[in-house]
Amino acid sequence: MELLIHFTALPRELSLEAVKSDLAELLEEDGWLTGSGADYLELELEDEKVNPKYGILTVKNYLQKAHFAPDTTIELAGTPVGIYE
Repeated sequence: MELLIHFTALPRELSLEAVKSDLAELLEEDGWLTGSGADYLELELEDEKVNPKYGILTVKNYLQKAHFAPDTTIELAGTPVGIYE
Protein backbone atom coordinates (compact mmCIF):
# COMPACT_ATOMS: atom_id res chain seq x y z
CA MET A 1 0.00 0.00 0.00
CA GLU A 2 1.39 3.35 -1.05
CA LEU A 3 1.19 6.21 1.45
CA LEU A 4 2.08 9.78 0.51
CA ILE A 5 2.80 12.49 3.06
CA HIS A 6 2.16 16.00 1.75
CA PHE A 7 3.48 18.95 3.76
CA THR A 8 3.97 22.66 3.16
CA ALA A 9 6.91 22.99 5.56
CA LEU A 10 8.94 20.85 7.92
CA PRO A 11 8.92 21.63 11.65
CA ARG A 12 11.75 24.06 12.43
CA GLU A 13 13.86 21.55 14.32
CA LEU A 14 13.72 18.83 11.62
CA SER A 15 15.43 18.40 8.28
CA LEU A 16 14.06 16.25 5.48
CA GLU A 17 16.90 13.78 6.06
CA ALA A 18 16.03 13.57 9.78
CA VAL A 19 12.36 12.86 8.97
CA LYS A 20 13.35 10.14 6.48
CA SER A 21 15.67 8.57 9.03
CA ASP A 22 13.06 8.73 11.80
CA LEU A 23 10.38 7.11 9.62
CA ALA A 24 12.75 4.39 8.43
CA GLU A 25 13.59 3.57 12.04
CA LEU A 26 9.96 3.62 13.19
CA LEU A 27 8.67 1.47 10.37
CA GLU A 28 11.60 -0.96 10.31
CA GLU A 29 10.13 -3.94 8.47
CA ASP A 30 6.57 -2.53 8.26
CA GLY A 31 7.38 -0.18 5.40
CA TRP A 32 10.04 1.76 3.58
CA LEU A 33 10.64 5.07 1.86
CA THR A 34 10.28 4.92 -1.91
CA GLY A 35 10.61 8.58 -2.87
CA SER A 36 10.69 12.15 -1.65
CA GLY A 37 10.68 15.75 -2.78
CA ALA A 38 10.62 19.24 -1.32
CA ASP A 39 7.02 18.85 -0.09
CA TYR A 40 6.26 15.14 0.00
CA LEU A 41 7.44 11.72 1.15
CA GLU A 42 6.35 8.47 -0.45
CA LEU A 43 6.25 5.27 1.58
CA GLU A 44 5.37 1.68 0.79
CA LEU A 45 3.49 -0.06 3.61
CA GLU A 46 2.63 -3.26 1.80
CA ASP A 47 3.75 -6.42 3.53
CA GLU A 48 2.16 -9.84 3.47
CA LYS A 49 2.69 -10.42 7.18
CA VAL A 50 1.80 -7.02 8.63
CA ASN A 51 -1.51 -5.15 8.55
CA PRO A 52 -0.73 -1.76 6.95
CA LYS A 53 -3.00 0.06 9.40
CA TYR A 54 -0.23 -0.18 12.02
CA GLY A 55 2.18 1.53 9.65
CA ILE A 56 -0.40 4.22 8.90
CA LEU A 57 -1.00 4.86 12.60
CA THR A 58 2.75 4.92 13.26
CA VAL A 59 3.33 7.53 10.54
CA LYS A 60 0.37 9.66 11.63
CA ASN A 61 1.49 9.57 15.28
CA TYR A 62 5.05 10.55 14.32
CA LEU A 63 3.86 13.52 12.25
CA GLN A 64 1.65 14.74 15.10
CA LYS A 65 4.36 14.41 17.75
CA ALA A 66 6.89 16.14 15.47
CA HIS A 67 4.44 19.08 15.24
CA PHE A 68 3.89 19.08 11.50
CA ALA A 69 1.51 21.84 10.39
CA PRO A 70 -2.24 21.17 10.49
CA ASP A 71 -2.42 21.28 6.67
CA THR A 72 -0.15 18.19 6.44
CA THR A 73 -1.96 15.22 4.90
CA ILE A 74 -1.39 11.54 4.35
CA GLU A 75 -2.79 10.16 1.12
CA LEU A 76 -4.00 6.61 0.67
CA ALA A 77 -5.50 5.37 -2.60
CA GLY A 78 -5.75 8.95 -3.88
CA THR A 79 -7.62 10.28 -0.85
CA PRO A 80 -5.81 12.83 1.34
CA VAL A 81 -6.64 12.89 5.07
CA GLY A 82 -5.42 15.46 7.58
CA ILE A 83 -3.00 14.12 10.16
CA TYR A 84 -5.06 15.61 12.99
CA GLU A 85 -8.38 14.12 11.81
